[in-house]
Amino acid sequence: MSRFEFWAAALAPYDGTGRVDLDRVPEQLAHLRSTGVQGAFVNGTSGEFPFLTVEERVSILEAWAAARPDGFGLGVHVGGLPLATTRDLAAHAKGLGVDLVATVAPYYGQAPTLAHLVDWLSEVASAAAGVPFCYYQIPSMTGPVPRPSEVAAAVPFLAAVKFTDEDLMELEAVRLARPDLRVYFGRDELLPAALALGSGAAIGSLYNGLAPLAHAVVDAFDRGETDRAHALHRPFRDIARAATGPGFVKELMNRLGPDIGPARTPWGPASAADRAAIDRLVPSLRDALAAAADAPALPGTVVT
Repeated sequence: MSRFEFWAAALAPYDGTGRVDLDRVPEQLAHLRSTGVQGAFVNGTSGEFPFLTVEERVSILEAWAAARPDGFGLGVHVGGLPLATTRDLAAHAKGLGVDLVATVAPYYGQAPTLAHLVDWLSEVASAAAGVPFCYYQIPSMTGPVPRPSEVAAAVPFLAAVKFTDEDLMELEAVRLARPDLRVYFGRDELLPAALALGSGAAIGSLYNGLAPLAHAVVDAFDRGETDRAHALHRPFRDIARAATGPGFVKELMNRLGPDIGPARTPWGPASAADRAAIDRLVPSLRDALAAAADAPALPGTVVT
Protein backbone atom coordinates (compact mmCIF):
# COMPACT_ATOMS: atom_id res chain seq x y z
CA MET A 1 0.00 0.00 0.00
CA SER A 2 1.38 3.42 -0.96
CA ARG A 3 2.01 6.38 1.35
CA PHE A 4 -1.02 8.13 -0.22
CA GLU A 5 -4.33 8.30 1.68
CA PHE A 6 -7.20 6.97 -0.42
CA TRP A 7 -10.78 7.20 0.79
CA ALA A 8 -13.71 5.80 -1.17
CA ALA A 9 -16.67 8.01 -1.95
CA ALA A 10 -19.09 5.44 -0.56
CA LEU A 11 -21.92 4.31 -2.81
CA ALA A 12 -25.49 4.23 -1.52
CA PRO A 13 -26.49 0.62 -0.67
CA TYR A 14 -29.82 -0.53 -2.09
CA ASP A 15 -31.69 -3.81 -2.33
CA GLY A 16 -33.32 -5.11 -5.50
CA THR A 17 -36.27 -2.75 -5.11
CA GLY A 18 -34.25 0.43 -4.63
CA ARG A 19 -34.72 0.62 -0.88
CA VAL A 20 -31.73 1.39 1.34
CA ASP A 21 -30.21 -1.91 2.50
CA LEU A 22 -28.07 -1.30 5.58
CA ASP A 23 -27.05 -4.96 5.71
CA ARG A 24 -24.81 -4.31 2.70
CA VAL A 25 -22.64 -1.76 4.52
CA PRO A 26 -20.40 -4.30 6.32
CA GLU A 27 -19.82 -6.00 2.97
CA GLN A 28 -18.88 -2.67 1.39
CA LEU A 29 -16.53 -1.91 4.27
CA ALA A 30 -14.84 -5.32 4.15
CA HIS A 31 -14.25 -4.92 0.42
CA LEU A 32 -12.73 -1.46 0.84
CA ARG A 33 -10.40 -2.60 3.61
CA SER A 34 -9.27 -5.61 1.58
CA THR A 35 -8.26 -3.35 -1.30
CA GLY A 36 -6.22 -0.83 0.68
CA VAL A 37 -8.79 1.93 1.15
CA GLN A 38 -8.20 3.90 4.37
CA GLY A 39 -11.56 5.62 4.78
CA ALA A 40 -15.08 6.15 3.47
CA PHE A 41 -16.86 9.40 2.66
CA VAL A 42 -20.58 8.82 3.15
CA ASN A 43 -23.64 10.60 1.72
CA GLY A 44 -21.69 12.57 -0.85
CA THR A 45 -22.34 12.74 -4.58
CA SER A 46 -21.49 9.07 -5.12
CA GLY A 47 -23.71 8.34 -2.13
CA GLU A 48 -26.60 10.02 -4.01
CA PHE A 49 -27.40 12.49 -1.24
CA PRO A 50 -29.87 14.46 -3.41
CA PHE A 51 -32.05 11.35 -3.71
CA LEU A 52 -31.96 10.21 -0.08
CA THR A 53 -34.37 11.25 2.65
CA VAL A 54 -32.91 12.75 5.80
CA GLU A 55 -33.80 9.54 7.63
CA GLU A 56 -31.95 7.48 5.03
CA ARG A 57 -28.86 9.66 5.32
CA VAL A 58 -28.94 9.26 9.10
CA SER A 59 -29.34 5.49 8.94
CA ILE A 60 -26.59 5.01 6.35
CA LEU A 61 -24.10 6.97 8.43
CA GLU A 62 -25.08 5.06 11.55
CA ALA A 63 -24.48 1.76 9.73
CA TRP A 64 -21.00 2.84 8.64
CA ALA A 65 -20.15 4.15 12.11
CA ALA A 66 -21.25 0.87 13.70
CA ALA A 67 -19.32 -1.29 11.24
CA ARG A 68 -16.02 0.52 10.94
CA PRO A 69 -13.00 -0.70 12.90
CA ASP A 70 -10.53 1.51 14.73
CA GLY A 71 -8.21 3.28 12.32
CA PHE A 72 -10.59 3.33 9.37
CA GLY A 73 -11.53 6.91 8.52
CA LEU A 74 -15.13 8.04 8.26
CA GLY A 75 -16.32 11.30 6.78
CA VAL A 76 -19.81 12.48 5.95
CA HIS A 77 -21.41 15.11 3.77
CA VAL A 78 -24.26 16.94 5.52
CA GLY A 79 -25.14 19.66 2.99
CA GLY A 80 -27.72 20.21 0.29
CA LEU A 81 -30.46 20.94 2.82
CA PRO A 82 -31.85 23.87 4.84
CA LEU A 83 -29.39 25.15 7.42
CA ALA A 84 -31.30 23.78 10.42
CA THR A 85 -31.35 20.26 8.97
CA THR A 86 -27.72 20.49 7.91
CA ARG A 87 -26.81 21.48 11.46
CA ASP A 88 -28.82 18.56 12.83
CA LEU A 89 -26.94 16.16 10.55
CA ALA A 90 -23.61 17.69 11.58
CA ALA A 91 -24.43 17.30 15.28
CA HIS A 92 -25.58 13.73 14.69
CA ALA A 93 -22.32 12.96 12.89
CA LYS A 94 -20.30 14.38 15.77
CA GLY A 95 -22.17 12.13 18.16
CA LEU A 96 -21.15 9.12 16.09
CA GLY A 97 -17.47 10.04 16.29
CA VAL A 98 -16.81 10.73 12.62
CA ASP A 99 -13.43 12.04 11.51
CA LEU A 100 -14.66 14.64 9.02
CA VAL A 101 -17.83 16.67 8.46
CA ALA A 102 -18.19 18.23 5.02
CA THR A 103 -20.67 20.35 3.14
CA VAL A 104 -21.10 21.85 -0.28
CA ALA A 105 -22.00 25.52 -0.44
CA PRO A 106 -25.69 26.31 -0.94
CA TYR A 107 -26.21 26.00 -4.69
CA TYR A 108 -29.90 26.84 -5.12
CA GLY A 109 -30.21 30.23 -3.55
CA GLN A 110 -26.49 30.86 -3.39
CA ALA A 111 -24.83 33.11 -0.84
CA PRO A 112 -24.60 36.58 -2.43
CA THR A 113 -21.12 37.26 -1.03
CA LEU A 114 -18.21 35.32 0.39
CA ALA A 115 -18.98 36.82 3.80
CA HIS A 116 -22.50 35.37 3.69
CA LEU A 117 -21.07 31.94 2.84
CA VAL A 118 -18.54 32.17 5.67
CA ASP A 119 -21.37 32.90 8.11
CA TRP A 120 -23.34 29.91 6.79
CA LEU A 121 -20.31 27.59 7.04
CA SER A 122 -19.68 28.81 10.57
CA GLU A 123 -23.22 27.83 11.55
CA VAL A 124 -22.71 24.33 10.15
CA ALA A 125 -19.26 23.83 11.68
CA SER A 126 -20.38 25.01 15.12
CA ALA A 127 -22.92 22.17 15.24
CA ALA A 128 -20.02 19.70 15.06
CA ALA A 129 -17.46 21.67 17.04
CA GLY A 130 -14.24 19.73 17.49
CA VAL A 131 -14.70 17.62 14.35
CA PRO A 132 -12.49 18.57 11.38
CA PHE A 133 -14.64 20.61 9.01
CA CYS A 134 -14.37 20.29 5.22
CA TYR A 135 -15.50 22.51 2.34
CA TYR A 136 -16.71 20.30 -0.52
CA GLN A 137 -16.02 21.83 -3.92
CA ILE A 138 -17.74 20.16 -6.90
CA PRO A 139 -18.68 22.85 -9.45
CA SER A 140 -19.79 20.29 -12.06
CA MET A 141 -22.77 19.67 -9.76
CA THR A 142 -23.24 22.92 -7.85
CA GLY A 143 -22.44 25.42 -10.58
CA PRO A 144 -20.26 28.43 -9.75
CA VAL A 145 -19.71 28.91 -6.02
CA PRO A 146 -16.87 30.65 -4.15
CA ARG A 147 -13.50 29.11 -4.91
CA PRO A 148 -12.02 26.93 -2.18
CA SER A 149 -8.88 29.08 -2.10
CA GLU A 150 -11.07 32.07 -1.19
CA VAL A 151 -12.98 30.05 1.39
CA ALA A 152 -9.76 28.64 2.85
CA ALA A 153 -8.31 32.11 3.29
CA ALA A 154 -11.51 33.42 4.91
CA VAL A 155 -12.43 30.49 7.17
CA PRO A 156 -9.89 29.91 9.95
CA PHE A 157 -11.82 26.93 11.34
CA LEU A 158 -11.59 25.05 8.03
CA ALA A 159 -9.54 21.84 8.32
CA ALA A 160 -9.93 20.27 4.88
CA VAL A 161 -11.14 20.72 1.32
CA LYS A 162 -12.66 18.02 -0.86
CA PHE A 163 -11.49 19.27 -4.23
CA THR A 164 -13.58 17.69 -6.99
CA ASP A 165 -12.54 20.06 -9.74
CA GLU A 166 -10.29 19.85 -12.79
CA ASP A 167 -8.90 23.37 -12.23
CA LEU A 168 -5.37 22.45 -11.18
CA MET A 169 -4.34 26.08 -10.83
CA GLU A 170 -7.04 26.41 -8.18
CA LEU A 171 -5.75 23.26 -6.48
CA GLU A 172 -2.36 24.93 -6.18
CA ALA A 173 -4.03 28.14 -4.99
CA VAL A 174 -5.67 26.24 -2.13
CA ARG A 175 -2.33 24.83 -1.06
CA LEU A 176 -0.73 28.28 -1.18
CA ALA A 177 -3.60 29.92 0.71
CA ARG A 178 -3.56 27.37 3.52
CA PRO A 179 -0.60 24.95 3.55
CA ASP A 180 -2.01 23.41 6.74
CA LEU A 181 -5.21 22.15 5.10
CA ARG A 182 -5.82 18.50 4.26
CA VAL A 183 -6.85 18.54 0.60
CA TYR A 184 -8.68 15.46 -0.67
CA PHE A 185 -8.42 15.40 -4.45
CA GLY A 186 -11.61 14.19 -6.11
CA ARG A 187 -10.92 13.94 -9.84
CA ASP A 188 -9.76 10.33 -10.07
CA GLU A 189 -8.93 10.69 -13.77
CA LEU A 190 -6.37 13.43 -12.96
CA LEU A 191 -4.54 11.70 -10.09
CA PRO A 192 -1.03 11.89 -11.66
CA ALA A 193 -1.40 15.64 -12.13
CA ALA A 194 -2.46 16.01 -8.50
CA LEU A 195 0.58 13.99 -7.42
CA ALA A 196 2.81 16.34 -9.38
CA LEU A 197 1.28 19.24 -7.42
CA GLY A 198 2.05 17.56 -4.10
CA SER A 199 -1.31 16.02 -3.21
CA GLY A 200 -1.27 13.42 -0.47
CA ALA A 201 -4.91 12.34 -0.20
CA ALA A 202 -7.95 11.66 -2.35
CA ILE A 203 -11.62 10.83 -2.06
CA GLY A 204 -13.16 9.29 -5.16
CA SER A 205 -15.83 6.95 -6.44
CA LEU A 206 -13.44 4.80 -8.47
CA TYR A 207 -11.55 3.79 -5.34
CA ASN A 208 -14.55 1.59 -4.52
CA GLY A 209 -13.14 -0.83 -7.08
CA LEU A 210 -9.73 0.35 -8.25
CA ALA A 211 -7.84 1.32 -5.09
CA PRO A 212 -5.02 -1.24 -5.62
CA LEU A 213 -4.37 0.26 -9.03
CA ALA A 214 -4.37 3.77 -7.57
CA HIS A 215 -1.80 2.75 -4.96
CA ALA A 216 0.36 1.28 -7.75
CA VAL A 217 0.16 4.62 -9.58
CA VAL A 218 1.42 6.44 -6.48
CA ASP A 219 4.22 3.94 -5.90
CA ALA A 220 5.43 4.29 -9.49
CA PHE A 221 5.29 8.08 -9.22
CA ASP A 222 7.27 8.01 -5.98
CA ARG A 223 9.95 5.83 -7.61
CA GLY A 224 10.32 8.50 -10.28
CA GLU A 225 8.75 6.24 -12.91
CA THR A 226 6.36 8.84 -14.27
CA ASP A 227 5.78 7.06 -17.58
CA ARG A 228 4.90 3.90 -15.65
CA ALA A 229 2.56 5.85 -13.36
CA HIS A 230 0.84 7.38 -16.38
CA ALA A 231 0.42 3.96 -18.01
CA LEU A 232 -0.94 2.37 -14.83
CA HIS A 233 -3.39 5.23 -14.53
CA ARG A 234 -4.83 4.79 -18.02
CA PRO A 235 -7.90 2.75 -16.88
CA PHE A 236 -9.09 5.74 -14.84
CA ARG A 237 -8.95 7.92 -17.93
CA ASP A 238 -10.67 5.26 -20.03
CA ILE A 239 -13.54 5.24 -17.52
CA ALA A 240 -13.77 9.04 -17.56
CA ARG A 241 -14.07 9.01 -21.35
CA ALA A 242 -16.79 6.33 -21.31
CA ALA A 243 -18.81 7.40 -18.27
CA THR A 244 -22.12 9.16 -18.80
CA GLY A 245 -22.66 10.05 -15.14
CA PRO A 246 -22.75 8.71 -11.59
CA GLY A 247 -25.17 5.94 -12.53
CA PHE A 248 -22.62 4.56 -14.99
CA VAL A 249 -19.88 4.65 -12.38
CA LYS A 250 -22.02 2.87 -9.79
CA GLU A 251 -22.90 0.08 -12.23
CA LEU A 252 -19.20 -0.29 -13.04
CA MET A 253 -18.17 -0.42 -9.39
CA ASN A 254 -20.86 -3.05 -8.80
CA ARG A 255 -18.93 -5.26 -11.24
CA LEU A 256 -15.67 -4.79 -9.32
CA GLY A 257 -17.04 -5.09 -5.78
CA PRO A 258 -20.28 -5.77 -3.92
CA ASP A 259 -23.39 -5.31 -6.06
CA ILE A 260 -25.44 -2.76 -4.13
CA GLY A 261 -28.02 -1.98 -6.76
CA PRO A 262 -28.34 0.65 -9.47
CA ALA A 263 -28.40 4.36 -8.79
CA ARG A 264 -31.79 5.90 -8.13
CA THR A 265 -33.58 7.87 -10.80
CA PRO A 266 -32.70 10.17 -12.50
CA TRP A 267 -29.13 8.79 -12.43
CA GLY A 268 -30.09 5.18 -12.82
CA PRO A 269 -30.54 2.50 -13.75
CA ALA A 270 -27.78 2.27 -16.34
CA SER A 271 -28.98 2.22 -19.93
CA ALA A 272 -28.38 -0.69 -22.29
CA ALA A 273 -25.69 1.35 -24.02
CA ASP A 274 -23.99 2.05 -20.70
CA ARG A 275 -24.10 -1.62 -19.73
CA ALA A 276 -22.53 -2.55 -23.06
CA ALA A 277 -19.76 0.00 -22.53
CA ILE A 278 -19.18 -1.38 -19.03
CA ASP A 279 -19.02 -4.91 -20.44
CA ARG A 280 -16.21 -3.74 -22.71
CA LEU A 281 -14.34 -2.02 -19.88
CA VAL A 282 -14.46 -4.68 -17.18
CA PRO A 283 -12.02 -7.24 -18.64
CA SER A 284 -9.27 -4.64 -19.10
CA LEU A 285 -9.90 -3.27 -15.61
CA ARG A 286 -9.56 -6.71 -14.07
CA ASP A 287 -6.34 -7.25 -16.03
CA ALA A 288 -5.04 -3.90 -14.76
CA LEU A 289 -5.88 -4.82 -11.17
CA ALA A 290 -4.06 -8.13 -11.56
CA ALA A 291 -1.02 -6.34 -12.97
CA ALA A 292 -1.09 -3.84 -10.11
CA ALA A 293 -1.00 -6.70 -7.62
CA ASP A 294 2.30 -7.81 -9.18
CA ALA A 295 3.79 -4.30 -9.30
CA PRO A 296 6.69 -3.57 -6.91
CA ALA A 297 5.96 -1.45 -3.86
CA LEU A 298 8.33 1.09 -2.38
CA PRO A 299 10.61 -0.22 0.36
CA GLY A 300 8.88 0.06 3.71
CA THR A 301 5.34 0.05 2.34
CA VAL A 302 2.80 -2.60 3.18
CA VAL A 303 1.24 -4.63 0.39
CA THR A 304 -2.35 -5.70 1.07
